[in-house]
Amino acid sequence: MEILLPPKQVLREIARTYPQAWQIIKACRAGKGKGLPDWPDWCYVPIAAGFTVVGNQIKDTLNDAYFNRLTPAVIVAAATWRISQGIYRFDPDLYKALIQQPLDGNLPCDLLKRLPEWCIYIETIPGLDAVQSGQRYILGFWAHLEYDPYHKREELRFVFFVNNGLLLPIPVHLGNWTLKEGIQRVIDEAKEMARQHGIPISPSLDNIADLTPYVQLVLYLCADNTDIPIRPQHPKTRVRLSGQVDVVREPRIWTVGERVGAAIRKYQETQTHRKDFAETQRMHKAHASPRGHIRRAHWHSFWTGPRDGERKLILHWLPPIPVNMDPTTGEGPVVIHKVYRPKKKEG
Repeated sequence: MEILLPPKQVLREIARTYPQAWQIIKACRAGKGKGLPDWPDWCYVPIAAGFTVVGNQIKDTLNDAYFNRLTPAVIVAAATWRISQGIYRFDPDLYKALIQQPLDGNLPCDLLKRLPEWCIYIETIPGLDAVQSGQRYILGFWAHLEYDPYHKREELRFVFFVNNGLLLPIPVHLGNWTLKEGIQRVIDEAKEMARQHGIPISPSLDNIADLTPYVQLVLYLCADNTDIPIRPQHPKTRVRLSGQVDVVREPRIWTVGERVGAAIRKYQETQTHRKDFAETQRMHKAHASPRGHIRRAHWHSFWTGPRDGERKLILHWLPPIPVNMDPTTGEGPVVIHKVYRPKKKEG
């Protein structure tokens, strides 16, 4: 018996329920700026296309649209992921470091427009899921960018695959504010919509109200120093003159963070050595060196390019870094000296 990955199962379910779904989505894509409103290239197709697929097969009420498994938001996420079918599997130690770090700093929303594909599927790791409640947990999630041509609104869209079969779409509003504020905006809006329409807040929505861990995973795939052996080729590089792009036949699995994960494990071993060394010093009342510690993982962003020309924002993720420790033994501080190389004389 063929065992399908969760996102592939949803593709088949949509194809059975709405046999013309992919043709309708393709037609909407072909109408981009040609009879239909235009939208940015970082969005494959707006969620409005999903409503075209669903048509009159569901009642036009917020209640039905919200609780139906195959909502327009789910259909568009599936159609977008179907193009390249990328599945991303993180090294466990990198995964843990990312989901545990706070979303500090003034990280702009535009950083998310660097997704390696129009839609990605990230697998969660059993036992390390960012949010878990009893027997309910997240198997993985789709993430893609949405643009509303009528209201000019930009969003990062999630579809969470819950182990009880629920498909839960949740957006993060993007704009001239930080990612942290974008997360809070959607939480506030969801609660307000539920209040206005008398809809009880879904228990699953309560469980993943803090989207920060999942945004961290997505953001890592947008970083300039992402640890993937071979970078995925964005499908927009294969768009034909007609605006269409070939659909891959099978999912492609990308391993993320093998090298960085190994470095994190080495840092953790270093920390253990440091603790043992510190205990030995204490027992022998030896003079202690400046105390070493592990600087937590964090984002580092900076601008590059001429001040009077086009500049680019570079985003790097920095893993846990030992400070004042010998990286091999943990014994004593490490002194790093800058080496200055003389410039070669011209001529």
